[in-house]
This record gives sequence, C-alpha cells and structure tokens, in this order.
Amino acid sequence: MFILLSSLGVFGFAQPASAETDVVVFDGVFGGTVSKFAGQRKWQPTLWLDGSYGVAGPLHLGAYFQWIGRSWPLENPGFGGGAMIALRGNIKKLRLSGAFTGGFLGVPLPSLGVALPSYVERSGTIGSFVGIGYGFLSWLGLEVRGRWARYFRMPPGAPNHAWSVEAGFSFFID
Repeated sequence: MFILLSSLGVFGFAQPASAETDVVVFDGVFGGTVSKFAGQRKWQPTLWLDGSYGVAGPLHLGAYFQWIGRSWPLENPGFGGGAMIALRGNIKKLRLSGAFTGGFLGVPLPSLGVALPSYVERSGTIGSFVGIGYGFLSWLGLEVRGRWARYFRMPPGAPNHAWSVEAGFSFFID
C-alpha cells in the first residue's frame, strides 16, 4: 500500500496527456495455462478480458474477468475475476505492459483418479503479467503476454500456481 501511495505522490493525479500513455485500455487474450495436478503437467485453455484506466502517467487501475477450461475449447470452465494495478507505456507503436492482480478463480480440476475427482475448485489468487504489443491502428493492437498466478486453499494434489502464455487484441483510447 505504501508503494502505491508513493507512486501516486510521485506521478501526481493529473490525467495522462502525452502520446506515450493511453487513458483507457481493454484487452482480450486467449492462450494456454500450464500447472501440475498430482505431479502431472497439464495444459488448460484460458481466456482473459481486462480493462484499465490511466490514473497517473503510466499507472493504470482496472479489473479483469477470466475463464479457464478443463480442456480445449474451454470445456467445463471455471470463472473468476478481480482487480489489477498496471504500468502501461508506449514507445511509438510498441506497447509495453505489466500488472499485479488479485481476485478469485474457479480452477477446473481434471479427473486423475479417486484422490482427485473432476470438479471446479474456488480459489483466491494473486498474480502478475508482462506483455508486449504492437499498435497497428490508433485504437487497435496485438499483444502477447506471459502470466503467473498463485492459487490459495487448493486440495491435495491440485496446483498451487500456474503459468500462462496468451495473445490477443488490445483496444485503447488516447
């Protein structure tokens, strides 16, 4: 909390006015999440939607909604969402982003025998992502990102963290 308040003090509360930042950003990315279930690595499809508002320079505050499927294509999904604090900057048409997230997610657990039946487990999560994009129009671009998430209060044999690689579209308002 101290870091957030210090950042707001350094950046000020003025709206971004330069071409190096966006006022509002909406992202929609699709990809794969990998984690270990009872020692077995498993890929699961994921869809992530987020929106953020520039409050001071490159500092954005926003929210996200996420689906993660048990298998392709988003079969028996778990749903989740939460809040995020992001840094988003532009170097000409190159768009860089990074964020810290926190919220809840329904994690679909595959059937791996009697010890771990197939169901969706609700979990609190924290995470972060780093993305790089290219704005090919003044309002639209492509982004690729890597994301990490930590799951809390999962049953034995279920993952406590996951990695994702995703790509999709970004819509921005300068």
